[in-house]
Amino acid sequence: GRQRINWGQTFVWNPNDIFNTYNFFDFDYPERPGSDAIRIQYYPGYTSTVEAAIKLDSTENITAAGLYRFNKWNYDIQILGGILNSEDFVAGLGWSGNIKGAGFRGELSYFHPRHNFSDTTGLFFASLSSEYVFKNSLTIQVEALYRQLPKGFNVSDFSEFYSGPLSVKKLSFTEYNIFSQATYPVTPLLNATLGGMVFLGEISGYYIGPSLSYSLMDNLDFSTYFQIFSGMF
Repeated sequence: GRQRINWGQTFVWNPNDIFNTYNFFDFDYPERPGSDAIRIQYYPGYTSTVEAAIKLDSTENITAAGLYRFNKWNYDIQILGGILNSEDFVAGLGWSGNIKGAGFRGELSYFHPRHNFSDTTGLFFASLSSEYVFKNSLTIQVEALYRQLPKGFNVSDFSEFYSGPLSVKKLSFTEYNIFSQATYPVTPLLNATLGGMVFLGEISGYYIGPSLSYSLMDNLDFSTYFQIFSGMF
């Protein structure tokens, strides 16, 4: 049935999340549906999970993969492999843990054309993130993404990534991407957030996204978002 198959470990960019890729700029993401898929989960141990999932999209392309997640050295580690949209073999590695009280997460994925295994046009993605909560409840998050760009890659309009259909192979339009965000509870009911990104490469730019969220009552929040973009295409 319809479900979210969330294999991502990091916050903004998720190279491991091949079933439910999401766009960070879609602030209404919590209300969006998942994938129409078949999913099997098995728990061989207290800290380990084996998953297998398959979905068929509207163009009859198949995404199918398996994942093994386990705990080692106080880290949750996952290994995955499968086929993406009937076009690419995919292999991935992800982890989440902490270093001296700061969260440390990462994802690595490699995509290779399925119909030409000797092809050298495979793409590599890597995201690293960390977050830290101070004693006054201020939360700081930082994240970086490296995206290997395909040959002949070109973007003429940012809206292709902002409002167009998102694929795990199109997480960003630049090779190097850096994100930072601070969230602070001004009062028990009011949260203030200030986030930003820097896009580095042949195409460069930045994003700034302040927001406020106020709890009106149980299960009802009022939120205000601002999104500011600047770039050179």
